[in-house]
Amino acid sequence: MSIPNPAPAVSIDLEQLTSDLVASISASPRGALSDALQQALARTVEAKVNAQLAVVLEGIGDAFYSLDAHWRFSYINRAAEGYFGLPRQAMLHKVIWDMFPESEGTDLRGRYEEVFLSGRPLSFEGEAVGRPGRHLEFHVFPYNGGIGVSFRDWTERRRAEEELRASEARLSALANNAPACMFYQTSHSPAYHARKVLYVSKTCERLTGVPAEEAQANPDLLYNLVLPQHRERLLARRLESLRDFAECEEEFEMRHAKTGEIRWHRIITTPRRLENGGIVWDGIEIDITDHKRSEEHLRLLLNELNHRVKNTLATVQSLASQSFQVRGANRARDLPALYATFEARLFALARGHDILTRENWEGAGLVEIVAQAFAPYRDLSEDGGRIRLEGPDLRVSPAMALSLSMAMHELCTNAVKYGALGAPEGRVRVSWSTLDAASGPRLSMRWEEHGGPPVSPPSRKGFGSRLIQDGLARELNGEVRLVYQPEGVVCTIDVPLS
Repeated sequence: MSIPNPAPAVSIDLEQLTSDLVASISASPRGALSDALQQALARTVEAKVNAQLAVVLEGIGDAFYSLDAHWRFSYINRAAEGYFGLPRQAMLHKVIWDMFPESEGTDLRGRYEEVFLSGRPLSFEGEAVGRPGRHLEFHVFPYNGGIGVSFRDWTERRRAEEELRASEARLSALANNAPACMFYQTSHSPAYHARKVLYVSKTCERLTGVPAEEAQANPDLLYNLVLPQHRERLLARRLESLRDFAECEEEFEMRHAKTGEIRWHRIITTPRRLENGGIVWDGIEIDITDHKRSEEHLRLLLNELNHRVKNTLATVQSLASQSFQVRGANRARDLPALYATFEARLFALARGHDILTRENWEGAGLVEIVAQAFAPYRDLSEDGGRIRLEGPDLRVSPAMALSLSMAMHELCTNAVKYGALGAPEGRVRVSWSTLDAASGPRLSMRWEEHGGPPVSPPSRKGFGSRLIQDGLARELNGEVRLVYQPEGVVCTIDVPLS
């Protein structure tokens, strides 16, 4: 049985078939009546079957054509006609290899010949002949003495699948190498412990100490790492989000399974409905330990800042009160000098604050504190001979940094006005070291002046002297001695480092 072109097959005229049948019977001798009747019936049935088959082949959606025993097109449906881009009538009864000579030696031709010779059907994928870059899915089977070929173009599907695989690979690479977070997906269940982990990224082990495979097999391994004081709240929040089908975002502490370190984590999980109606929860777990520590550090800094601002205002008030404390008729005449003294003291205080600000108010280096006190008088010691600093660069607390900064400023100011830094041959040596004591390490510091004018004790104790001896000792809980030796002032400082 051969399949005719579908256009005439579909429009078979049953009245015409009946007339042909009657004429055939009438023209036949009585002995041949039975044969004629059988042949007419066979042709009628064949035409009807062909008509119905053509309807089916036109409606299957896939492209289809058949080849006879001589490799000629015996049928081509509309989808195949559109694919080849040629009218069916131009291809029917033509040898396929003559129509497409470029198929010579191709895998496709070998498969066709294999089906023709073996009589066994084949399904395979291959590149289209004459259509570079297009990929087809073939089903080839023996048919009516030749072969039938059903095919569909899956190029776009293949590209979509390749893009999907590439996208999944990129996402997987991202998820498995994220520095401080892990991604996961769980099934939906009203009962929290009935959920299943469908996916968890490889970063799970780095983040929690539990390998991803073990966490996926047993989610409770991760839950048990949460510190007990967070578990009840965390579980209640997750159950609530399951009931309300709402996003859940929680922060908690957990102990790393391998290192034992306690770390802060944040989880964000959101429900998502799939195309098939199912529900999954997509989640991300982030290590926020550094963020939490930064927040805590910021709170400490703000508290420290508030405390320091109050102390600084009190210091400024004291500086102003003492600097402008003048009695007698010379008050107005002395105001410019008093203002300069006050301003210098404010600058000394500001320099101490600058050093601490650069160090986030965590402390300061002693070398820089002392060097900053001498900064206004650098030109006095260009060769490094008049001012000598000797001692290790110790880290001191913010309180000690400010107190020493103010004390060094007062000593420098007095040395310029009355002591060694006011004479060409004068020299100042500042040295320090640490001492071990039963109560803890202590700072031992010594200021020495040489080569200046003869020194005698002052008739009264001024603000600078009180700040050095009384204020420094009180602020740092130590001992400060200021000695006016004839050859120069000596100041010794002994205070605890902690």
